[in-house]
Amino acid sequence: MRPGRELDTKIAEDIFGHTVLVKQKVLHERTPGGDRPLRNYSKEIQWAWEVAKKMNITMIPIEGGTWFAMAGKENGWGSPGEFIAYLTTGNFVDSGAAVGDDAPLMICLAALKALESRKVQKVNLSSSESAPSQTH
Repeated sequence: MRPGRELDTKIAEDIFGHTVLVKQKVLHERTPGGDRPLRNYSKEIQWAWEVAKKMNITMIPIEGGTWFAMAGKENGWGSPGEFIAYLTTGNFVDSGAAVGDDAPLMICLAALKALESRKVQKVNLSSSESAPSQTH
């Protein structure tokens, strides 16, 4: 997904739970504090950082000016050591991660991947809990 209003709308709705609407031909998001113009989450670091804080995203600079964005556990890491131990596993698919030149975009992509992964994990958990146990 490319940076822009479509992605910003998805972030506002899916990550923050805001309603996006059009007022006088301009996209706005309805927040608990009132309506405001839709933030440029996918293009401006000041707004992307709000996404990073909400989703516990860690940013690591990589050679060549690229960024590795990874969403942590829903409640954050217990310690830096816990984070480093997780990194050594190399299993970033389930966490939500993105690598690229554009830091705000990488934050948004990692956040959406993490959200999707968390939904799948919750569905899998609830379906395994509701499945009848079989004894032979």
